[in-house]
Amino acid sequence: MSHDIANLQAAPAAPFSPAQIANMLLPGLSGAILEAVQCAVAMHTSPTMSKEDFIAVNGISASVLEKWIANGVVLLAPTPTTTVKQNRKNRKTGEIEEVTMTKHGNALINLEAWREKNHQVAIKCRYIRG
Repeated sequence: MSHDIANLQAAPAAPFSPAQIANMLLPGLSGAILEAVQCAVAMHTSPTMSKEDFIAVNGISASVLEKWIANGVVLLAPTPTTTVKQNRKNRKTGEIEEVTMTKHGNALINLEAWREKNHQVAIKCRYIRG
């Protein structure tokens, strides 16, 4: 065993004091925390949420979400639809026809229904006293 370990040497002076380090890190950390809190509050108070955000918040896969939607576990919110009219030439007859197409908005998850469903499940839970 070496006796050099027993000889304590003075630690070199740190280039920054703990207070200086805290002052350098605090603005960046507070900005990041503020942004994360604002995002979380916005997601948990909005009436609808995109599929991608719902997947990220709940930690599920896209296929699980699609199964939940198909089975009625998660409901989609009504989204606005728009109609687009185009004039196209019919290949067989050569006549110009007006074609009307319906474009649906992005599918959004109805969070109001999701929260109410979870609330009803919690009320019926035998392990929670009301």
